[in-house]
Amino acid sequence: MRNSHTGTALLSGLMLLGIASAAEAQSPDRRATLELRGGLNAPTFDISDAVDAGPSVGVGAAVRVAPKVWLMGDADLGFHSGADVAGVGETPDVKVYHYMAKLGYELVSEGQSPWSVIVNAGGGAMTFDVDGGASNTYPAINVGAKIGYRLSPRVTFLLSPQGDIAFADEDELGTSNAWVWPFTAGVRIGL
Repeated sequence: MRNSHTGTALLSGLMLLGIASAAEAQSPDRRATLELRGGLNAPTFDISDAVDAGPSVGVGAAVRVAPKVWLMGDADLGFHSGADVAGVGETPDVKVYHYMAKLGYELVSEGQSPWSVIVNAGGGAMTFDVDGGASNTYPAINVGAKIGYRLSPRVTFLLSPQGDIAFADEDELGTSNAWVWPFTAGVRIGL
């Protein structure tokens, strides 16, 4: 079992190095980034009847694959307290995990100004972990933007408004499409 985990980790590391090397050959600018973010997850439409907005933390990574195109991955965790529902009382707290892979297109590059704007779209999954209940994962889509202001050659202040929609089972979650919006800010570190 240990050899399997070691082999998987080694293979994953080699693949990441290969991606980074290919990106380096294509662009003289920053080729890869890491993000650390915090903010607010805001549920809307039917899911907002069951949970309130709550704090969010997130991480992200991106690799430039063409002069203005980024391959991105984000993971966010939102903590939602239960909402007061008339005649029912308070619903249980819910943790919502967002896992998204996406493509980003750079509208404004850091090389042109201290500002950068990347619009992104992609897909992945969202897990709804209900306190005292079930944990269910559903396919999801994402759209959003990454708005940055360069503080130093490697550090950028980042705003990351995102919109994630999970295609849920109405019998399990009470809605067939759960809309949750992670609005976060943080730092992007260039590698």
